[in-house]
Amino acid sequence: MIVNKSMFPLQTGFGVISKMQDKFATLQMQLGTGEKASTLSEMGRDLPMSLSVRARLSKIEGFSANIDTVKLRLSFLDKTMSRLDSIEGEARNSAVQGQYGTNNINMATLPSLSKARLDEVVTLLNSDVAGRYLFGGANTDAAPLPDTDTLLNGQGGKAGFKTVLTERKAADAGLDGRGRLASSQAVGTSTVSLAEDGVHPFGMKLSTMSTTSSSVTVTQPAAGTLPLGDQVDVTFAPTPAAQIIEGQSISMGFSLPDGSETLITLRAVDAANAAGAVDEFVIGADAEATAANFKTTLDAKLVEVGNNVLAGASTFAASENFYNGPGEPVLRVQGNPATATALRVADDTDTIMWYSGQSPAVSAQGLGRLEINTAADTVTLGEKAPVSDKYGFQIGAVSAATANISTTYTATDPSAVAVKFNAVPAAGESVDITLTDPAGVSRTVTVTAVVGKAGPGQFTIGADVNSTATNFAASLKGVVGEAAAAAEGNPRQSVTSQVDDSTRVPYGIEANESGFLRLVRTLSALSVETYPDSDPSSKARFDTMAKRQQSELSEGHNSEQGSIEIVTMQLAVAHNALDNSAKRHTDYKSQLDNLLSDVETVSKEDVAMEIMALQTRLQASYQVTSMVSKLSLVNFL
Repeated sequence: MIVNKSMFPLQTGFGVISKMQDKFATLQMQLGTGEKASTLSEMGRDLPMSLSVRARLSKIEGFSANIDTVKLRLSFLDKTMSRLDSIEGEARNSAVQGQYGTNNINMATLPSLSKARLDEVVTLLNSDVAGRYLFGGANTDAAPLPDTDTLLNGQGGKAGFKTVLTERKAADAGLDGRGRLASSQAVGTSTVSLAEDGVHPFGMKLSTMSTTSSSVTVTQPAAGTLPLGDQVDVTFAPTPAAQIIEGQSISMGFSLPDGSETLITLRAVDAANAAGAVDEFVIGADAEATAANFKTTLDAKLVEVGNNVLAGASTFAASENFYNGPGEPVLRVQGNPATATALRVADDTDTIMWYSGQSPAVSAQGLGRLEINTAADTVTLGEKAPVSDKYGFQIGAVSAATANISTTYTATDPSAVAVKFNAVPAAGESVDITLTDPAGVSRTVTVTAVVGKAGPGQFTIGADVNSTATNFAASLKGVVGEAAAAAEGNPRQSVTSQVDDSTRVPYGIEANESGFLRLVRTLSALSVETYPDSDPSSKARFDTMAKRQQSELSEGHNSEQGSIEIVTMQLAVAHNALDNSAKRHTDYKSQLDNLLSDVETVSKEDVAMEIMALQTRLQASYQVTSMVSKLSLVNFL
């Protein structure tokens, strides 16, 4: 029998020991660092899982950074919105009709207080966080508004609000201050006529006329602006026995440039009881003399109304012209203001543009600068003058493939389409109208005839062509409004932030939204008016301005899209979305951290025990190998 080292291969023993030594070194590293491996290549089968988890954690860190940034901005916006809401409330309560204060202190301080509030509003709307402006939509690199002084007074030869206001007041007052209205009485007659001096958007529009006397005949004004040359008449009965008697009156209602209404009532008095009040006219010896006295009183009353109520309405009309809303251009009076017959579109070469942030070119309010008129069997959809290729829809075409409905297209400026019902249409007959926005995007709106109740994009077939046309006009207003709303979009979507794989939080704000716009318009209007004690019209103008301010800043507007309250609520929704996303990320990150820990780290207690076991095996291996390496026949025997 041969006994030698070949029975115990040392090479294999040394290899096993080497591997155990490597394992021992790895265990010592794990004990020291708590990590499974010191390099990616040592991760083995756990590498794909490690890389996947780390990539997800990195993405979560990016989302969390976005959330922290947006939260900072929303926190700032929350404080700003709260202050704007407070200013709105303060302004609404700062002027009340009939409350002039001791020694008219309220009238004296209102302009300066309004300007101070306006200045604060402008400052708030120009707020920025770390150089990012928050009230200009996606335009975040520059302040969206000029400073208050530039807004009011202009700069570098460009007109500010005060210049636009001066022009508008002159255009509304006319040459004689009677609101672009002129009265006349033909010689030898007892009829007083009242007419506008042209077809234009300025001055007062007679809307109603009535009398309490059976001895007076009045003609009602036509709807809307009186066409050039048209007039309304007040005729006094020519028979002495049928003369108007003391106490009876004639009333006239007027639409003002800002959309409000006013009413004047002129009362008949006997000569013996006449007090010379501007609201009374003296009953003359005959109807002709009474008519002459009525005309004199009417002229004086129109001048009085022009100095107070009309002046206040002009101020607010000018603020609407200058502080343009979404989808609307800045407008100014064209030509000589006192005799002007039209507004023109202003641009930044001659007029300060109050808002330079992001803004839609088409607005749902105002039907995208389109207007609908119905006359008997014909409905007209036309562009609103003055036309601007930068704002509102342009009408491209109209078609109706039916003999019962005929259409015409007028391609002038402004363009218009007319839809005429030649006969009652059948169900399914439709009208298509193409609208194009300033960006060149075309939309075709379709209105289809149906029997019975109409749904969206449908109109009910009426008993005759006139009722059908009325139903068509109502439906057309709905579909055009929907098209305008789609073109306008949502200001909140102008700025968004990715906070999850499938979630973007919208929080953009545009300073020309309705709530901010009403505030800027109103405070500007009140800051440029003064009410000196020496001016007899001061109290009437103060009352007019106070009434309009309370109307513009009424809490009844709180539910409107773009109001301060609605914007605040939408920002709160965005904040909640951020909180929910942050919580999801925190929970998910905790799970991923645990998973990564299982993949990449070790238990030091387990490693220590494994080291002790390995150390025992190593010592045994050393001893056996040492003995085998000395093995010989002599030693064996």
